[in-house]
Amino acid sequence: MHLSNIVLAGLSAASTVFAAPHLDARWGSGSKANGSNPLGLAQSDLEVLAFATNLENLEVNFYTLGLSMFNDSDFTAAGFPEGARGRFEQILEHELVHVSLLQSVLGPLAPQPCNYSFPVHQPADMVAISFALESTGEAAYMGGLQVLQNKQILTTAASIEGVEARQSSFLSGLNGLAPWYGPFDTPLNMTQVISLASGFIVSCPSTNFPLVVEPVPALTVTPSFNITVGTNVTVAIGAPDFSPSNFPIVDTNLTMAPNNAPSSGKFLAYFHGGLNVSFSPIAQDNTTTIPAGLAGAVWAQVVTTDQGFPELEDTVSGVAMLNIPVPSGADSSFN
Repeated sequence: MHLSNIVLAGLSAASTVFAAPHLDARWGSGSKANGSNPLGLAQSDLEVLAFATNLENLEVNFYTLGLSMFNDSDFTAAGFPEGARGRFEQILEHELVHVSLLQSVLGPLAPQPCNYSFPVHQPADMVAISFALESTGEAAYMGGLQVLQNKQILTTAASIEGVEARQSSFLSGLNGLAPWYGPFDTPLNMTQVISLASGFIVSCPSTNFPLVVEPVPALTVTPSFNITVGTNVTVAIGAPDFSPSNFPIVDTNLTMAPNNAPSSGKFLAYFHGGLNVSFSPIAQDNTTTIPAGLAGAVWAQVVTTDQGFPELEDTVSGVAMLNIPVPSGADSSFN
């Protein structure tokens, strides 16, 4: 079947559904990478589609869990507006459609759901985590668009990215935040996204399509929510949790900067406003000050340089999501 017909068929099947990092062996050994490629897709397209399927599977599991835990009255009792739970039901329907479409295109190469763990104990947890997931999903699709070669897949991925952006905007408001942060959103690459998502992953089927990423230790920035420019934050880098001998990725050339570099030689890079990047030096006590010019969702990463756009060899950690409130009024969003 021609790819365009497969995409259309997948959309049709998905419409029927709609109507009715820890980075180690948990991701799977990737034996499906040696499987056939009946669609003749470029390797980069397969990698992006498989990567997107992993993220969509995670989101489906998250929303399914949250909706099973809380009813309408739980959300209203927690201070959220009437109908909030219904919006989550709609978001789950969207994610199920996305999974169905991606599976129809990838066929036997489609990654299967993993085992997940989400720290959800009350409706507020679901609201906060969903905002982080949707913001990350939007950034992931945006980053993947630049490497897709098939135009039909690119167009479809762009349409999904638009939905992720709308969902992120709604959830931003539900968290009491601004619906947008400026004229440009910020893309993330696969390694950055997995460093965010992997904290929710316990294990994955050993046959799942391998991820083309570099293993990076988790980054924690405290505080990270509703912080302001000039705030002092503490930076903590987790110990690498992976085994290069069985790491299920295609590229095993571990070229990251060593994690034992002195704090005086590290910087916190802030990716924001499209392709902008700002820096602040990390002190010996592992603190740094949020610089001016940032607003909204900002992605932070520890690097060894404050010059230019950081490359992989400059990277020390994964990414952490920060949120800097955007006040209403003109000229109030700087990213």
